Amino acid sequence: MKLSIINRKGPGKALASAEGAERVHLVYEPAYRPGDAVRLEVGHPGHYLVRLEDTLPPTAVYLSGTQAEFSIPCGVDRACFSPRSFVGKRHFLEVMALPSEKALEYRNLALNPHDTAANRGIFPHMTTNVTYPDSLRNKIFPDRGLFAPRNVIDGILANESHRLYPHQSWGINRDPNAVLTCGFGRPVDIDCIKLAIRGEFPHDSWWVQATAAFSDGSEEHLTIAKILELQSFEIHVTGVTSLSLCKLIKADDPSLFPALSLLEVWGRDTKPQ
Repeated sequence: MKLSIINRKGPGKALASAEGAERVHLVYEPAYRPGDAVRLEVGHPGHYLVRLEDTLPPTAVYLSGTQAEFSIPCGVDRACFSPRSFVGKRHFLEVMALPSEKALEYRNLALNPHDTAANRGIFPHMTTNVTYPDSLRNKIFPDRGLFAPRNVIDGILANESHRLYPHQSWGINRDPNAVLTCGFGRPVDIDCIKLAIRGEFPHDSWWVQATAAFSDGSEEHLTIAKILELQSFEIHVTGVTSLSLCKLIKADDPSLFPALSLLEVWGRDTKPQ
């Protein structure tokens, strides 16, 4: 496998790289620049343990192809990460192949603090139809980062505020048709969904109901309470590749700002036939 730093705004030539068989690490000396990205090249799709920033925990991810890219966040997109992340002039990155028995363990299938909007081929991966257009306000208050969909799968639960890190969340920007989707990149079996709403009351509102829609066409209705703790919902679906939270019904409350702080999806990979 091969680990490289590239710049998408440049000619595409690797700025630094390292290779290994079952494990590879790279120490990158310069400070990151806008457009920098980490490129992973592997022999086959599968599960890998990645640590692409030394302030992030090693994370089991699924690579859907033999090449994947992780964009280094910059500008407003860095707001959802620790202020110590991706800064300075020495960076440690590593990737390790996971054995098949580890890949099939029961776990939170949605956990991926390495996720960003511009990631390519790294799962789980979050997407949404909610937009935060560029504006003067977003240059002052970096909403795109603070309210990005990846925030709900970073494993951090600090939901008593909507301010800076570690209080990042997924916000809907007052869109009544907001949809949040978690793509897994391969078929998985799910038996439990856990979620935590953001609860800076009375600034925040909350949802009283949501629909979990799966790639196989099935749906489950979730009744949500006004609490800060994780709420669990028993679910039984097999062989699905994505989960969407949609049809979000807001509470009868004056606030226009319901938001989600954490999403966990518990299960395991679907066993090959």
